[in-house]
Amino acid sequence: MSGTQSVKSVDALRRGLMVMHAIEQSSAVTLAELHLQTGIPKASLLRILKTLIESGWVVRNELERRFMPAASPGDSGPHTHWRSRLSALAAPVRTTLERRIPWPTDLAVRDGTSMLILDAHRPINGLAVNYRVLGFRPSMLVSSLGRCYLAFCPDDERRSLMALLARTSAMSLDRTVLREDAIQRLIATGRAQGYCSRDPSELGSESPERFGAIAVPVFAGGQLLASLSCAWLPKVTDEPSIVAQCLSALRDAAQLIGERALISNVRPPD
Repeated sequence: MSGTQSVKSVDALRRGLMVMHAIEQSSAVTLAELHLQTGIPKASLLRILKTLIESGWVVRNELERRFMPAASPGDSGPHTHWRSRLSALAAPVRTTLERRIPWPTDLAVRDGTSMLILDAHRPINGLAVNYRVLGFRPSMLVSSLGRCYLAFCPDDERRSLMALLARTSAMSLDRTVLREDAIQRLIATGRAQGYCSRDPSELGSESPERFGAIAVPVFAGGQLLASLSCAWLPKVTDEPSIVAQCLSALRDAAQLIGERALISNVRPPD
């Protein structure tokens, strides 16, 4: 025999790949669901999941105790570590937040030229949110999360980011937002009202991203860490109603997350 025919396969690797496939197929799955899908004992699943998390292939949703594919598979460096810590310390704050807000919320940090959602989750009122519809990486220029980050980040960081976006953005909507006058309006409006929003009418009627959203900044000791958003369906409500109903709760949660991050010294790596 030659090649792979004479080599034994690795059973542990096979089971790890089975678990990874189950997580990818489900988008977000609990330990009990993984056990039912794979037939692997829970003790073994926990060891496999721990390995996948430490290797940067899987993340754990702290709010719902679900396992999800990592947004940057295989990334297990310091950036992954700080994002995991921020997600974990924000989890109890967001649990309280979802009791005040009947709409989905997202916490996201900047990752390159896009935002990276740390935990996509569903509110307890039963409104289902597809983990894959919104994506792990909302647009910096279109999403409320990205617009909020641009409005409140330091000027030097914004200039550097806008230069990168100008070279890489191809969408006509992106090009419109990239104009200097549009950026200045975004900054002025966002800082004046304390939040940034996205306009669902900017997208086609059939787009899965046709939703409204507002986002507030999360600061820790004056340093911008993240954006915290609330999204809604335009057919159900509108921005003025959401601002009246949810903005105060969003701001309270963002402030508390920032305070917890400051106390725990949770900051992005240099």
